[in-house]
Amino acid sequence: MSAFERVREGGFSALDIALMESLRVIWPASSAAALHLAGLNSWAVGKGHSCFTPELLDDWPDTQDSALHAQLRAGTWPQAEFIGDASSDLPIIVDGNRSWLRRYWRHERDVEAALLQRAQPAPISSNAAEVAQALDEFLPASNEAQTDWQRVAAAMSLRAPLSVICGGPGTGKTHTALRLLALHLRLSDKPLRMALAAPTGKAAQRLGESVQAGLDALPLSAKERDALPSDAKTLHRLLGFRPQSVAPLHDADDPLDLDVLIVDECSMVDLPLMAKLLRALKPECRLILLGDPDQLPAVENGAVLASVAASNGDNVFSAPACRWLADAKAARLNPGVEQTAIGDCVVRLQRARRFAGESGIARLVGAIRLGDEDAVFDALSTSADIRWSEQAMAFDTVQARNAARSHWTDLATSESPQAALAQLGSYRILCAVREGPQGVVGLNQAIGSLLHGASSASLHVCGRPILVTSNEHALGLYNGDVGILLAEHAGGPLRAWFTRRDGGLLCVLPTQLPAHESAYAMTVHKAQGSEFDMVDLVLPQQPHPLITREWLYTAASRARRELHVHASREVIRAALPLRTRRINGLHFS
Repeated sequence: MSAFERVREGGFSALDIALMESLRVIWPASSAAALHLAGLNSWAVGKGHSCFTPELLDDWPDTQDSALHAQLRAGTWPQAEFIGDASSDLPIIVDGNRSWLRRYWRHERDVEAALLQRAQPAPISSNAAEVAQALDEFLPASNEAQTDWQRVAAAMSLRAPLSVICGGPGTGKTHTALRLLALHLRLSDKPLRMALAAPTGKAAQRLGESVQAGLDALPLSAKERDALPSDAKTLHRLLGFRPQSVAPLHDADDPLDLDVLIVDECSMVDLPLMAKLLRALKPECRLILLGDPDQLPAVENGAVLASVAASNGDNVFSAPACRWLADAKAARLNPGVEQTAIGDCVVRLQRARRFAGESGIARLVGAIRLGDEDAVFDALSTSADIRWSEQAMAFDTVQARNAARSHWTDLATSESPQAALAQLGSYRILCAVREGPQGVVGLNQAIGSLLHGASSASLHVCGRPILVTSNEHALGLYNGDVGILLAEHAGGPLRAWFTRRDGGLLCVLPTQLPAHESAYAMTVHKAQGSEFDMVDLVLPQQPHPLITREWLYTAASRARRELHVHASREVIRAALPLRTRRINGLHFS
């Protein structure tokens, strides 16, 4: 039986098999065990890991390779001409109990080296008294006895060219980021070139909006205000990726002309993209990473933010870092016994500011993060801002149909495209899966038929929300952008309307649109980086391996004010102990 025939029986994809066959052709004397290891490395990458380790074999679906897998678990790695150690230039790298496709091994080492270099303390032109004064201007100390971690994060961002600010939903990461920009600008002895970026268009738009909305609250001169970045870019746009190319315009030979860069939603940044970003930054550029390591990781390979954040899970800092914080009057902390340079760069914000008081949504999100089953069901059952039903979402009653229409029918008669887009951004149905009656496809079809009847079969109907699913650089539309189809004026032709990155409107003909679909419902992955006033969260009726604790945490935290959950107790209970794993070989000691 050939390797390609086995793809139908084992756990390998056609891509995994193609790699194995290519290596067999180049090195025909290679053993089946060595080729199998190569396939396992490709398979691991396909599962979102950056390397292979024998513990991943717990997820292997096939049993006929059990003897070989037993050898791998025992630490016996096959030998071949294409397998080597870290000093080699071979396709498969083996080091300790891990193996890598060489490209991902290189990405990891580049990320490690770049972050470790940036984590080293660097001198600044301002003294501690000047830092303390600027902190009081932009982040005034509260009267509470508790440590103000936003002040700590701001002060620590001045100490080294790397700063990692972590926090759950509503803890004020972007609020802090804006004040960091102002702080760096105020204390610099030269003009600064600054930029804001995020991994997706929606996240970039939200970051830019948050920064612009917060400017008026800051004591800035007109010159300082003009020096702050006016919008945020996607990382792909910042780096200058070209269509059909994996190599960006900016790299080590042509770095970005920046002094300060803030990157939001870093949990969504995969390993290859982070490696390319770090290569494109000048050594002196201050990099500030924002994100929530408890959210779903990137769809692609790796979990860089989670790996970095693990260096300091409890806001414990070294003695020199604590002295710096005390001198700057940011905080008085007891130093940890041993803290790494990377750990000193990580600050976790802990106080939720988005939710009003001790809201039910805040309690639910916190309980999910800890995996506390009793607390999760208590929040679901007793919270005024959460409505929980164990029944599937359906439109089989007059009440259900009227409720659905109330969310969507006014879109077609909005007074302006801006008003329609604002209304569209206030509510969304989020799903775990695409297929099936409780998936994106089934719910979009059901709602389209409910609103538009037979005309819903046409893609171009007034009031239809749309989600772009591919990039069209010439139009400025990107995968994940959400818009709406509306007539340009009463009785006029339909146009597709989107909010541009600068807050203005983008209008295109429906026939110009890249690949897209209805956006009444969307997956949680597509909604990551977005927030809505109200969310209907729809889970399948049976436990699903995709629904993990991180998925629930990310899904529930998309709602600002009201959350409706459609899920059985069994499905929620099964999800809480499941963790989204991303195996890698990153070390930051």
